[in-house]
Amino acid sequence: MKGRGLVVFLALILATLATAGVFMYSRGVKDQANTGGTMVQVVVSKVDLPARSDLDQMIKDDQFKIVQVPADVVVSGAVTSVDQLAGKSNVEAILAGEQIPTARISGDVPGGALAIPDGMEAITVSLDTPRGVAGAINSGDHVTIYSTFKDAPANASGSKKEVTTVVLVPTAELLAVFRPPASTTFGGGEGSTSSEQLPGTLTVTVALTPEDAQHFVFSVESGTVWFGLLPPDANGQPMEPITFAQVVK
Repeated sequence: MKGRGLVVFLALILATLATAGVFMYSRGVKDQANTGGTMVQVVVSKVDLPARSDLDQMIKDDQFKIVQVPADVVVSGAVTSVDQLAGKSNVEAILAGEQIPTARISGDVPGGALAIPDGMEAITVSLDTPRGVAGAINSGDHVTIYSTFKDAPANASGSKKEVTTVVLVPTAELLAVFRPPASTTFGGGEGSTSSEQLPGTLTVTVALTPEDAQHFVFSVESGTVWFGLLPPDANGQPMEPITFAQVVK
């Protein structure tokens, strides 16, 4: 009987040790899964940021936050302090919640907050949405600028006029695009619930050479301009002016 009791006692001890071992192993696996090992602090944006955003203004508006991520998923050169963004601009778009590599952040940007390319100047124009690709344009995009003149001289003396459309600038970079809130007016009848949304407008800032800027301002004042959105990394093509007679034959 004594031998049997000793066996039972030893079995209980071994079972207890085994249970404790399984518990400690499971706890270690769970802690490792939860922490992913070492956790690292990184900075993410609370909102989507178009290319060439003024990061100082974003800091002022409290649009960045600190999050903890496992060390094995930290991107190369990830920004770990909001101070690293001060006085800088992003050269590429940044999505909300994604880590921010320092490769996307430029230092002292030539041209100020708009990062105007060397030799260029910034010109801003207000366009109705159809002329601005229905609003499907953003800073960093490239466009072809077209201009139409309704009373362009058709001969050297200027005695004959005709409609002419030209490719004013084959490739131009957009520095900023602002979309003001659309206005809404309600139906006039008593109890009416109908509404009418007024046509939207865009305020677009484009980088142009001084010569192109002069031509662009003249076109805005004397004719009409349209923007044609180019595919990424594509360049627009210069073309000969066309007239009404060439289109309608």
